[in-house]
Amino acid sequence: MLFSDNSAVSCVLNVVLCGAAGFGFYKIGPSEHPYAFTACVFGFCHGLFGLASGLTGDDNAKKIAETTTSIMEIIPLPLVNVELYLAAESNNIALGHGLFIVPLAVSVILTFFKGESGDESEGGPLDTLKTLTILGNITSLAYLAINESSWNLGGMAILAFMAKFGAKFFEEQISEGSGEPVNYLSWSGFYFLTAMAVSGEK
Repeated sequence: MLFSDNSAVSCVLNVVLCGAAGFGFYKIGPSEHPYAFTACVFGFCHGLFGLASGLTGDDNAKKIAETTTSIMEIIPLPLVNVELYLAAESNNIALGHGLFIVPLAVSVILTFFKGESGDESEGGPLDTLKTLTILGNITSLAYLAINESSWNLGGMAILAFMAKFGAKFFEEQISEGSGEPVNYLSWSGFYFLTAMAVSGEK
């Protein structure tokens, strides 16, 4: 057998994520919607690196996949929020979402070069900042969903919540290894709905 059942499941999940992000490429124009398009690029790259890691088992591919996992936690959701709030002509709120990305992106880059640090541990200052940023972005997306009466935006808020907190709950409370499918399927659904919402289908 070429790879284990877990690797096979991981590869399938990565293919699904690449497909959903690829659908985003198809529906979202890079010139009209650069922030949402960039979010789709991150999702596609994460799926691609995860697929390479699962198929080859290469240590470098695994390290890159772990880094893109950290990026997925903090960058796509604020980018999509920037796009949505710009479309709603709320430029100040869009700028706020954009500024949230900077310190967290820098921390991911530093972690990649320096390795694990104490601040990265669960409950550490960086983890708390990540959690608050994610919750703030989810709340903002839910507010916009209610304001715009959009089922797509509401679904995106729920899926973003599931990608972070639902996956963690499944991993810790249901069974070990169940968090990854929840995370990947949530992100895949998020990208599909992002493509629909940004292209104007509510």
